[in-house]
Amino acid sequence: MFNELIEIDKEGNVFLQDDSIALMPKLWSVYKDKYGGSKMIRWIVSMEDYKSPYRKLPEEERYERLTYMIFDTKSSKKLESKEVKEARLEYKMLQFDPLIDQYNAMSEMMFLTTQVFKKIVPTAANLDEVNDMQAKMHKAAEAREKIRKMIIESQENQVTVQGTGSEDFSMFENEERLNS
Repeated sequence: MFNELIEIDKEGNVFLQDDSIALMPKLWSVYKDKYGGSKMIRWIVSMEDYKSPYRKLPEEERYERLTYMIFDTKSSKKLESKEVKEARLEYKMLQFDPLIDQYNAMSEMMFLTTQVFKKIVPTAANLDEVNDMQAKMHKAAEAREKIRKMIIESQENQVTVQGTGSEDFSMFENEERLNS
């Protein structure tokens, strides 16, 4: 979604495209609110966008890091307001892809499982348990890799179906190209 529906430049300024904002009335409301604005939209997009560079972080760490980077504080009541929560959900649903969500959930679980696995000290008594856990982690990694390949294939097919051959076009540009 970065540079498609909402453009964020290198300095973190938010540019809402007129056509796209009609699809997101709750996000528009947060943008227009005196406590929201560009910073709040930047926070929402950075938290929720699949292509956000922060997306790979666990949600709690992403929340804390982005809140500090954007608002210079570790927490903010504004972020927990009903309007912001609804805008986040609206943004998530607009770009929702079940395969990507499944991949992200599996990645997060693998991270947590790896942290537990690192703390285990193998002994003669628990060797079977350690080997079993290692085999299950390998199986989970293979399943995650299959999903990753399905996502890549889906994205490649989408570009082919749209006939653009490029992912640089916004959805509105693609729609315009298909209608002409």
